[in-house]
Amino acid sequence: MAFLILVVTKLSETYVETVPFTVVYKNLPENHVITLDSTPQVNVTMSTHGFNLFSYYFYEPTYILDFESNITANDNVYQWLAEKGTYDLKQQLKKSIEVVSVKPDTLLLPFGVLSTKKVPVKLQSKVQFAPGYDALEGVKIIPDSVKIIGALEEISNIDAIETSAFDLKDVKTSIQQKVGLELENASGHLKLSENSITISADVEKFTEGIFEVPVVILNQPRDVQINYFPKHIKVAYNTSLKDYKSVKISDFKIECDYNDILTSQKTYFEPKLIINTDLVKSARMKQSKVDYIFEQ
Repeated sequence: MAFLILVVTKLSETYVETVPFTVVYKNLPENHVITLDSTPQVNVTMSTHGFNLFSYYFYEPTYILDFESNITANDNVYQWLAEKGTYDLKQQLKKSIEVVSVKPDTLLLPFGVLSTKKVPVKLQSKVQFAPGYDALEGVKIIPDSVKIIGALEEISNIDAIETSAFDLKDVKTSIQQKVGLELENASGHLKLSENSITISADVEKFTEGIFEVPVVILNQPRDVQINYFPKHIKVAYNTSLKDYKSVKISDFKIECDYNDILTSQKTYFEPKLIINTDLVKSARMKQSKVDYIFEQ
């Protein structure tokens, strides 16, 4: 009981203490952003009873800085003067608290005018399909681009936004998953129009097919006779099992350009494979050279 009386007596006495207040912004114009690397503080020296000071040991006090009063702007810097802002500070404290001083006497708050920039989303992922499975259109990003909102000097150096890293292995079923976006190396003042994107993929069973596709010579002069070999090249292609019967040999072309051998002086053609269907995921030729000879 005696101890309790002692504590109450001590808390009833008047003390002078300095307490740090974290600055909280109010009525900051929507197109402005403060570009400080850390949140500013003001150190308030106050005289009051111990009861009033006691509460400050249990929570971080804040000072609400109203940008519609007691602040000026010049050359992209807001200036707050303690001698003018102390009145607002007193209004936010208990009437029994006497403000002795506020330090620093000036707060300089540099700001930037907000701009927007649309940048692509870069997927950081490792998607491994199970053997015999694939996605015809690959992994889609929805949306594939987002807007960065922030100071022009910051967003001008950002060319893409990366997703959070994730791995998917032995995938056999379609994918529909939300993934977060990361703003690495940013000061913390930037905002994104989207905080996450959706990745999707229609996963199906795949199979391989093979066609023997005829080789065509382009731009051959009428007065030039060329014999070339092979006349056909095998093309292996990957497609979904359900689309396998819909893929035709006419969906592929193998072309050799006569003009290429004129400029390169090579003794062989380098054939080019052209795919004229959206049903094929990938394709490759079994041969990369076409030999030729001129005939009289």
